[in-house]
Amino acid sequence: MADPTSIHSVPDLEVLDAEHDLEQERRRTLSTSIRSRHALALYELMNEREDLHGVHALADQISESLRWSA
Repeated sequence: MADPTSIHSVPDLEVLDAEHDLEQERRRTLSTSIRSRHALALYELMNEREDLHGVHALADQISESLRWSA
């Protein structure tokens, strides 16, 4: 009879690690996608509303960086 205290199901740990890695990658991708959409929306807003320039320094910086990276 096998010893119940021994860890003989190493593949189970490998599967859990792989699932964890996939979940982390999914979250990273989602986070990047959300940041990209927000930056694009901010860029479009700043192009439509010239009166917003100079109101918030970070918004100006993001808008300018997108303009120069295009």
